Amino acid sequence: MRYCSDSAIGLIETLGMGPALAGADSMLKAASVQLIAYENIGSTLVSVMIKGDVAAVQAAVDAGVIAATAIGKLTASNVMANPVKSISDIAAVHGIESECALDKTPKALGLIETFGIVYILQAADAMLKAADVELIGYENVASGYISVLVQGDVAAVQAAVEAGIKSVEQMQAAVYSSLVIPSPHPDLQKITKRYLLENLLA
Repeated sequence: MRYCSDSAIGLIETLGMGPALAGADSMLKAASVQLIAYENIGSTLVSVMIKGDVAAVQAAVDAGVIAATAIGKLTASNVMANPVKSISDIAAVHGIESECALDKTPKALGLIETFGIVYILQAADAMLKAADVELIGYENVASGYISVLVQGDVAAVQAAVEAGIKSVEQMQAAVYSSLVIPSPHPDLQKITKRYLLENLLA
């Protein structure tokens, strides 16, 4: 979605995908705002941008900060109440697809983020064996941070994430973030669809 400069914009930036998704989901649920950009900008930093009126954007960013810091590290947040028109061009570079087909009642979403392909493959294997969940895909955030995403009913996703965490910890490795969103905001699919396994294999 291309940002138009007649709106305020809000941003959060996190270390890794887990806190970014948690923050994005909370922002979209907290106020009447639109997701305009999601970007893995390197060195494990992930940014999320929204737009709306100033009050809505402020409320959304406040909610996003709380959600992101609850499961990981927030590196920055900001509300730009009246950005100059040129900002729309910068936002457009990181723009997110607004026309993709979305499930209006998405399944529960689960994520584990750890360091390296060895551990994330172990986590994914454990998750898929532990419960009836579907592998969405994975994301190599950068600098070794890798996330795996699954979906299914809430109980299954919770069981899968718990199993994935346990399997990584049994290998004496660290889980950087984990996440279960029982009822994701539909627009969160605009982010997760980027990492569909079928797209990564195309």
